[in-house]
Amino acid sequence: MKLEIKYHPESDTLWLGNGLPTPNGEDVADYVTAFFDDDDQPNAVMIENAAELLLPILKAATESSEDAVDQAVTPSKAAATPRSFNSQRADT
Repeated sequence: MKLEIKYHPESDTLWLGNGLPTPNGEDVADYVTAFFDDDDQPNAVMIENAAELLLPILKAATESSEDAVDQAVTPSKAAATPRSFNSQRADT
């Protein structure tokens, strides 16, 4: 089994799968579809509007992680250093 990660910028769709056939799909949330095999085992997830949905989460996680590392290494410098996030995609 192999992890598949595919991003399609033209449709802003992210595909996460295990490389096995995915004959059955079911919407599990807005813009999120889970795919299952014939035994109802999950094989893949498709996320539409991926950048819109995931960038805020990734931004927050990145800033939290960087801040935690900075505070552990140099507490006074971390408090004075603002963080920024470049949300531009490479394909634009």
